[in-house]
Amino acid sequence: MSDTAILSLLRQVPLSFVGTIEHLGSSTMEVPVDDRTAVVYVDRVLHAPPSLEGLGGQRVTVQLAASLPRAAVGDTVAFFVRVLAIGESVAVAEVSRLPLDDVASHLRHAATAGERPFAALERQVETDSLREHADKSDAIVLGRVVKLEQAPRVEGKPFSEHDPDWWIATLSVYHVERGHVEVGEVRVRYANSLDISWRAAPKPKASQSGLWLLHRSHGEMYEIAPFELLHAEDRQPVQSLDDIRQHRSY
Repeated sequence: MSDTAILSLLRQVPLSFVGTIEHLGSSTMEVPVDDRTAVVYVDRVLHAPPSLEGLGGQRVTVQLAASLPRAAVGDTVAFFVRVLAIGESVAVAEVSRLPLDDVASHLRHAATAGERPFAALERQVETDSLREHADKSDAIVLGRVVKLEQAPRVEGKPFSEHDPDWWIATLSVYHVERGHVEVGEVRVRYANSLDISWRAAPKPKASQSGLWLLHRSHGEMYEIAPFELLHAEDRQPVQSLDDIRQHRSY
């Protein structure tokens, strides 16, 4: 199995691990059970979100994919899964499965490098995602926040519980990588709300420097702030500019 194929799987699922099937038709938590429900001992986490990094050494419930060959008790393979439920245990749905030999080189590298087996591939996925997002932005600049102020509210627009609480950050731009922006000050709108709808959006801080991926504002807001920060990836460390430049499509 090539790294390209593994990269494709990492883009599809949040969790992968080497696991040994201990029981079929059984589970570690209250979930529907059939003959493809397996109790799996997690031998080694390959990649995971922070909340599941400590899954190694635990037993989880895996709903084996009907589209894959039937697995047997005692099989040790690499599982690529979606998370179904987290409670007293964890239940996941299998998306793909690889023989242990296909990930053996990554396990050996992890043993000497002191990092997760797929750490290098995870970084590649993150870099690819950043490059794709950069391609969709209207401007890419380096700058420092020199002013923060609340944006004027639109008259007649009612307040809602998911209101973004728009603010304006003035950036002192010292380098323009792409877009119709000039070196100097540019006003950028951002959502200051911590509501779940806006929590991940960048919240510029006073004197904060960085790489900013800007999106053009529309309508009456354009006169107040010609650009917006809307996505978690819109603010990056300055060093990320090198990653973007390696895949220049503009």
